[in-house]
Amino acid sequence: MESQSIRRLTNVACVFIGVCYILAALLGLLYNAISMTAVVLDSSAQVPFMKHDDYPFFYHAFFTMSGICVACYLVLFVCGIDLVRFRLRSTGLVTLVMVFEVIYFFSICTWWRDPTVGLSVAAATGIANGGLVVQFLVLLPLWGPIILWWAKIAQRHSQVA
Repeated sequence: MESQSIRRLTNVACVFIGVCYILAALLGLLYNAISMTAVVLDSSAQVPFMKHDDYPFFYHAFFTMSGICVACYLVLFVCGIDLVRFRLRSTGLVTLVMVFEVIYFFSICTWWRDPTVGLSVAAATGIANGGLVVQFLVLLPLWGPIILWWAKIAQRHSQVA
């Protein structure tokens, strides 16, 4: 009887975390789609918002950071679908993506001090990485993997018992 309640609890945890990752990924993808559209339309405008001379590496930094974020969102989306289907096999991958996102987010700040690309990277950081804010506001990189690893261990122990 106890193993059934543990199984039910791990299934609820899987679905909850899976839905959180799917929503975070969709909101991040939406944010990046909007910001990419705005940057592309601004770059083709006759009077762009930013002067190319002030931020010569802005577009390189923006599209690189946006590509990294979109890749992370896609992985989280696929893993979230896996979790909603009660499969904990992607727990390690989700944890790696969360750790990567945190390290990536804070390591970008070191580029701001570079005299060559610093201003361009600083200008692109907020626009390209804004979709990550959703995850960081609810501290998803902190509690999401912890709950997943607990569910994975509990599920493994309930199968043994």
